[in-house]
Amino acid sequence: MIERYRAVFRAPGSLQFCLAGVVMRLPIAMYPLGLVLLVALRTGRYAGGGVLTGVYILGAAVGLPILARLADRRGQRYALGWPTVVHIMACGVLVVMIEAGAGTYALAPAAFAMGFFFLSVDSLIRARWSYVLAGRPELGTAYSLESTLDEVVFVLGPIIASIIAVQTDPVWVIVLGAVLVGVGAVWLRAQTSTEPPVRALDGRRRSALGYPGMVLLTLAMIGMGGIFGGVEVAMAAFVGQHDARAKTGLVLAMFAFGSAVAGLLYGARHWRAPMLSRYWGQSVLFAALIPLLLAADTVAQLAAIAFVAGLGIAPSLITGFGLVQTLVPVAALTEGLAWLVTGLNLGYGTLAALVGGVADRHGAHQAFWLPICAGLFVAAAATALALRLRRPVAVP
Repeated sequence: MIERYRAVFRAPGSLQFCLAGVVMRLPIAMYPLGLVLLVALRTGRYAGGGVLTGVYILGAAVGLPILARLADRRGQRYALGWPTVVHIMACGVLVVMIEAGAGTYALAPAAFAMGFFFLSVDSLIRARWSYVLAGRPELGTAYSLESTLDEVVFVLGPIIASIIAVQTDPVWVIVLGAVLVGVGAVWLRAQTSTEPPVRALDGRRRSALGYPGMVLLTLAMIGMGGIFGGVEVAMAAFVGQHDARAKTGLVLAMFAFGSAVAGLLYGARHWRAPMLSRYWGQSVLFAALIPLLLAADTVAQLAAIAFVAGLGIAPSLITGFGLVQTLVPVAALTEGLAWLVTGLNLGYGTLAALVGGVADRHGAHQAFWLPICAGLFVAAAATALALRLRRPVAVP
């Protein structure tokens, strides 16, 4: 297993852009929980924090494909410039408004801007892997590595956010996130040798979403994001309602840790089954694992079940992102990958906004039913995609 991952880093510059990507994407896992705790620790309620998180994620859902398309057309170095500056400024405005005593809904425009101008780091890094490992078998392992690193980020991010929020002040979660985004963007911009070249689309300007299968795949990712957002807010409410708020990050980390373990094992194996078949099976399995969360009665039980449920995350994401390469041309790859991230964010934001209110009115246990329904949606969309792509799709 170690040798397969070591082979990935033999590509010149791969370790550097991989590490820069980790730094820049760490705030992805810090901001949502930070925004939830920002409101919860000041008001004692989760609905407002869920709405604020939803607005932030909605901003990302709108901005990601636009900025990714910009990266495809103008290059990553250009796209990492002024949007990052605007993102950091939006974080600053949010912090200033919080310190001035602004209400939750008054913070919404700044939260939206934070999300809109946060470039899809995942798409940029996967596009670089696709460029430096083009045509090589190590590319699948690299995608598995990225999914595993995503989960490592989602293990560390909530823990960092909860510790900072509880021990100091939640605004420092936003401040630290802005600093990490800036450092990661500067580091990644400096690595021009691994930046994918700008390629023409033969005069065609249609969106990557217009290629066969992309809409269904994006819809499936909306359901996946709904699971993530719903589970995160419901878990935070569950832990809070059991008077163990300091353990929020640890419980959320177990969900991501399960995915990280599955991702490492998945990437170490050579798979012979078609990617589409694997994606369908893994999506259905993940959807079937989410109802297990209803069995939790204590925080310790929730953490253990979260680990088991998390085992279904990485394999579904790895094959989902891998499918994009078979559906869109190379010149639109960053945008195609970004649409999946957009789907994840849109689903995340929608359920994060809804679950908080359900948890406040009916308890966290009942709130888990929303991500369970999102899981059923994932299974349905994956099944529709499998039927739609039964015949190979030719990518220009």
